[in-house]
Amino acid sequence: MARNGEPVREEAVNALLAELLREEGLARVRAERRSRGGVPDVRVELNSGDFLLLECKWESAAGALEAQLDERLETFPEALGVLGVLYLDRIQRASDTLAELRAARDIRWWAHGSRGKPLPERRPRGGSAADLAGQLRALPLELEGADRVAAAAAIVGHGVERAAGAIAKHARIALRVADLIARTDHEKDRAAAIRIGCLVLFNALAFQDRLAVVRGDVPTVDEARRDGVPGLRAAWRHICERIDYVPVFELAAGILDVLADAPEEARAKVTDALIEAMEETRMLEGHDLSGRLFHTLLTDAKFTGAYYTSVPAATLLARLVFEGWPRDVDWREHEFPASLNVADLACGTGTLLMAVASEVERRHREAGGRHAADLHKHMVEQALHGYDVQLSAVHFAATSLAMLNPAIQFDRMNFYVMPFGADDARTSLGSLDFLGVDEVAVQFALSTEHNGGGGALPEPARVSGSGSRGVDEGVTATLPPLDLAIMNPPFTRSNLLFGALPAHERRRIQAELGSRLKSRRASVVAGMGGAFVATAAPRLRPGDGRMALVLPVTVCTGRSWAPTRALVEDDFALDLVIASHDPARWHFSDSTDLSEALLIATRRAGDGAERRTTFVNLWRNPDGVLDAHRMARAVAETPPAPLEGTGMAILTVDGEAVGEAVSMPESRLLGRKWAGVQFARADVTRAALRLLDDGEVRVPGGAGVAGVPLCPLGELGGVGPDRRRLIDGFDRTDAVTAYPLVEGHETEKRKFLTCEPDAWLAPLAQPRGGQNPGYGDHLWGSASRLLVAERLWLNTTRVLAMWSERKVLSNVWWEIGIEDIPREKALAVWLNSSPGLLALLAQRTTTRGGWVAMKKADLQELPVLDVRALDDGRLAALADLFDELAEAEFARLPDMGACHARGRLDEGLARILGLPDLAPPAPAAGQRAGRLQPPPLAPRAAVEPGWRGLGEGLATREGGLAPPVPGIPLAVRLLEAFGEALREALSVTLGDPLGAPFLAHALQL
Repeated sequence: MARNGEPVREEAVNALLAELLREEGLARVRAERRSRGGVPDVRVELNSGDFLLLECKWESAAGALEAQLDERLETFPEALGVLGVLYLDRIQRASDTLAELRAARDIRWWAHGSRGKPLPERRPRGGSAADLAGQLRALPLELEGADRVAAAAAIVGHGVERAAGAIAKHARIALRVADLIARTDHEKDRAAAIRIGCLVLFNALAFQDRLAVVRGDVPTVDEARRDGVPGLRAAWRHICERIDYVPVFELAAGILDVLADAPEEARAKVTDALIEAMEETRMLEGHDLSGRLFHTLLTDAKFTGAYYTSVPAATLLARLVFEGWPRDVDWREHEFPASLNVADLACGTGTLLMAVASEVERRHREAGGRHAADLHKHMVEQALHGYDVQLSAVHFAATSLAMLNPAIQFDRMNFYVMPFGADDARTSLGSLDFLGVDEVAVQFALSTEHNGGGGALPEPARVSGSGSRGVDEGVTATLPPLDLAIMNPPFTRSNLLFGALPAHERRRIQAELGSRLKSRRASVVAGMGGAFVATAAPRLRPGDGRMALVLPVTVCTGRSWAPTRALVEDDFALDLVIASHDPARWHFSDSTDLSEALLIATRRAGDGAERRTTFVNLWRNPDGVLDAHRMARAVAETPPAPLEGTGMAILTVDGEAVGEAVSMPESRLLGRKWAGVQFARADVTRAALRLLDDGEVRVPGGAGVAGVPLCPLGELGGVGPDRRRLIDGFDRTDAVTAYPLVEGHETEKRKFLTCEPDAWLAPLAQPRGGQNPGYGDHLWGSASRLLVAERLWLNTTRVLAMWSERKVLSNVWWEIGIEDIPREKALAVWLNSSPGLLALLAQRTTTRGGWVAMKKADLQELPVLDVRALDDGRLAALADLFDELAEAEFARLPDMGACHARGRLDEGLARILGLPDLAPPAPAAGQRAGRLQPPPLAPRAAVEPGWRGLGEGLATREGGLAPPVPGIPLAVRLLEAFGEALREALSVTLGDPLGAPFLAHALQL
């Protein structure tokens, strides 16, 4: 502290910073004790053997820091990272320097270089000493993480393949290992089952290696392997019987027991390959690194529908779920957080539960708590409950939680392996057995002694820290009253779930599930997620219980998700919805490319008060754990812009815009799509809902509002048959028939407002699907001239509605039967205009990024221009506008800002209907509309939305997107600068609203 008003010395503050970093779990931190040349201010040694150097200065002396950092890079070329740190000058004269430093939230730092070389991008960061500690823990991933994880995954994967190959050469041993995994993981592919078994062995070896470092009574792997497989088995038996970690070692021990019957040479090849991989990846540390490694290596999710939550997404969700919740909690104490009941009914490898444990401990430390180890022990033993149908997944979950602190001995772990399948005695649905009940005696045993042979379900047993206990002891799996249910449930539809099961068994499971869901608000048509939500929701405590979910983004907009939305609306306050509009990652799971959303909802207390829902639309998905923490802080600290008001609430992280937040009153959600996820910008959402709800066209940033007569499309004419019906009634043929067909979405074909048949249909004399004779002619009654897109890639699509001179059917376009040519043409103009596209996009169902669908029922309800309400003059003018543009070529939607045809269409529509000017502002001086020279670009450019009408936009360049440049029209964000792969990945709801005239304010590609 300052003495007699004298400022505290810099090296004294460095020593205090080192003390705070040690408090945050960085054990080996040394600070310079006196000013000496050539000695780094702070040195942080990592478990990997790497080290980081921190050079610290007062803010007033920042100018001298650059040269000193360059000197450190040259002097210590082996350092993983050299960082600059700035203290605010006020700390110099604080009466209590340690307290001031601990409370500071404005320490600044940046990574200057790595391995002797300066970094091309020096991203300044700011926050507390705890934030700095988090940065230092994450720095290996940030600097070398992607390569390290990929390299580690390759090493372990190679070791697993070598071990699996050695097992496969001995048919009897291979069959027994595969059968063991098949009984617990429902994996019918023998090769895949053997790989899972080898990965389980690798995991146990890695944990023993870590445990031996902190416990003198545990032999190292090298010591245990001297006696071969029996030596390893004895070590694991000692750990299970004398210490703990049965969920970690019991399955692996069962596999070792099988290997014990193999020839010595074969056993050695298996264990040597895995131990070699363990030794080469021993220094891989940190939740983010190890989590990504496991996700990379885990078996294909196709047979379970399992999608493993990415570690950054889990971190983001866990941090936000505890924001302001539970109420009145004192995070300095460890007893209360440990008393919470937290459950994941589809825990997989435990990523979400791990994130919860990490977040609780982070808040405890940040509040000044000093009992992190006790808190972790109590969280694992009391608070965290995991349920899954795969034994190997539960094995990984238990290992991950235990590996956070191998020195802690757990008396129990509340992990349950739930049976799934049907035999003569019963039908089991895994965690969904908790539908309507809170206790079930149907969990698998982790101990192989309890597992029955053949096809029978394994005997029920409970997993505790000291072993597996069976139902004959009166032990059952319980789903307690919950404070928090956090889940990423299976996405798979019930008719596909566990496709590896025999057909008769699958049918019994489907029938049982359907029976249990009859009285519940869930539809398995959308996927199993709705059933999991319906299972967990009643167990949450009224008034305070919370759900935190990772679900397909269609939960917000899909018709089949309507029962789940109704459940949430009726019983919960929907607090927060996060959607990703990142063109590279619109998902939050590691093993899918489906668009996803994060949801947080609180069980209602019955007070009847209306609440608001915040929708966060990320323009950049977090890259890692530290990035996720920063984004969560931005979300928590940024008041959302009210939908019914004006303005924007931009989320920024270290000066970079990463998303936007908007809030809606519950009354705008009830019984409707949750439209807050449809667009990346609040002004677009406002414009879309104003058009859909009030029939008003308003251009964001423009002057004037105009009303247009709208009606549901279904009132104007019927919508044709589903594509599957055509298969039942027709065969496709190249021979000319009386039944023309328009097929496909080929970009080069579908670029005009008009279309012609591509092929022909032949009605079947004997229709398929059990249909009656004459079914083809029945379907032909729905043929029409007006077609609207059913499924489309928004980054390649040119037109969304077409007109044919003759009636046609189509396999990928909906037929709209209006039976009035001028009205059909007028409607085609509207649907391809900016307002029409905006309305359609607000109603769309997003599958993955720019791949979207218009469901039949949604299309029937789509508000469109009521062509019946137009006078003859306006109707004729719109029909003439159609004829004028019938031969004009329309550009792809990403290029529509430079599309002459679409500009003429919008201009004509606005003139005829009296709408506000839909044209873009003139380009800035020296710029050409549609194509610009970009400004210099940093190596990793941000995806920054812009608004054409607000004078912002994006320029493009190979390798990225430039920051917004005032005056650049929105439509100049062209995709030609990107390669085919990135172009295919771009999402419509991303970044900068592109477009034509008005849609420049709506479309993001």
